[in-house]
Amino acid sequence: MEGLREIDGILFGSSIILLSLVLYATYVNAIPILDVRVADQLESIAYLVIVLTLVGLGVTALGVRGLICVHKADPSQRTLAVIGQVLNDGKYRTVNSTITLAYGLVFALVSGMIVYRPMENFSSEYLISIPSMIIAVCCGSPGFIPVITVYLTDHLGLLLVPADIVILAIVSGMVGLNVMLITYQYENRPPRASARWFLGVGVACGLFTGCPTCAGLLLSASILSLSSSTLILLSGLQPFLILATILVLGAGTVLTARTIPLNSE
Repeated sequence: MEGLREIDGILFGSSIILLSLVLYATYVNAIPILDVRVADQLESIAYLVIVLTLVGLGVTALGVRGLICVHKADPSQRTLAVIGQVLNDGKYRTVNSTITLAYGLVFALVSGMIVYRPMENFSSEYLISIPSMIIAVCCGSPGFIPVITVYLTDHLGLLLVPADIVILAIVSGMVGLNVMLITYQYENRPPRASARWFLGVGVACGLFTGCPTCAGLLLSASILSLSSSTLILLSGLQPFLILATILVLGAGTVLTARTIPLNSE
């Protein structure tokens, strides 16, 4: 069966990420006393976990790319075939890459991965040298440790949390695919597309390609006046909101692909 090797690659890459994060958090949280000596010993393991997370994302991405290439001429796998067909055009590959990178930058800014504080002076406030990098090895849930803080300048830094890195890669990639497909769909619309066609496409696809990060900003702004207990409840729902975002973007990709005719080779 075609694509089995690529699926194995996706599963392998995902397993690298999941196992490294879960095993690290389990091990660190089980340490009864975390003194300076133990923390120093954990640093090398923490850096390894970050590297494994990035390697896992790379392996997974290669598996997804390979799966699309394998099925780009397979009518039985319509969604993958349409994506492969569109990606075969350099123009739309550029759209995909540009949107993915741009959205990734927006996500990094909104989520706090990129920290810019012009009114602060990191070197004097935190007594660190510029540039420098500090890693927090303990403690927390899988995916939220270890945390790397990078001080690039006195006002610009990076806060790298494994879970945020994974979410950024997944959501940005899916937004890039959605926008690419809708761009292709619009530029290859019927010669005399009716208002009903535009309305149907807009309703079926536009809602699913909306900016999840922008929606998150709106939600954050709307709940600032809520009680602390309500905010704690909403923070506990964050994993479900992230999962819902990924599912919605996936549904948008499938719906858009179904409206694009598949070229016969």
